[in-house]
Amino acid sequence: MVSCDTPANLVPAVVTEVLPKFGLAYLEDGQGRTWAVTRATKGAGLDSMAPGQTFELALELHTAFSVVGRYRPLP
Repeated sequence: MVSCDTPANLVPAVVTEVLPKFGLAYLEDGQGRTWAVTRATKGAGLDSMAPGQTFELALELHTAFSVVGRYRPLP
């Protein structure tokens, strides 16, 4: 696993859908990749998310996949 603290692993993404009943939100980055954030993901919380908002995703890179390790809102 590669740490999510390096600048190359920081990705801006726009919220496309928030599903609070399921504790889930979807975001899309500039390359068209869809990312999921759950209520267990470290960050501002799903309550702070709304479609159209931009967040910085800190990715954890694994051999065969990547996941969002934490996220924060961007201005």
